[in-house]
Amino acid sequence: MTYLWVDAMQHVSGDAALVLVTLGVVLIYVELNRPGWIVSGSAGLLCVLLGVAALARWELNPAAVGLVAIAIALLLLDLARRLQVTVSLAATLALVLGFAHLVLAPAAGRIHTATAVGCGLTLGAGTSILTRIARRARTNKGLD
Repeated sequence: MTYLWVDAMQHVSGDAALVLVTLGVVLIYVELNRPGWIVSGSAGLLCVLLGVAALARWELNPAAVGLVAIAIALLLLDLARRLQVTVSLAATLALVLGFAHLVLAPAAGRIHTATAVGCGLTLGAGTSILTRIARRARTNKGLD
């Protein structure tokens, strides 16, 4: 069974791995928005783990990994404090650039620009929008 899994992971492209990670994060967002569904959170975690495992088999660009880490830090900072929209735009741009240059591999593992833009916008802009909606809801309820 383990050998079958390893063989299947070697046929996943960089684009598919990144889309799998993005889908997993979106499913986790659904679980956070509607707690108790369990299936969406579990499927999201599985997708993220499978996507990361597929990406881990290629050599990753340290600068691109740094850009993705900076983007995540900026999005978390925006979650903790209300920041200007330019910070969210910078985080989204860092995600797109980081995803576009993430894999230092031959053509099979390459992440195409269109995939990087789609996944970066989904995660960066989507996280920023959800953060602003949640902040407004908390303010309207008098929790903040």
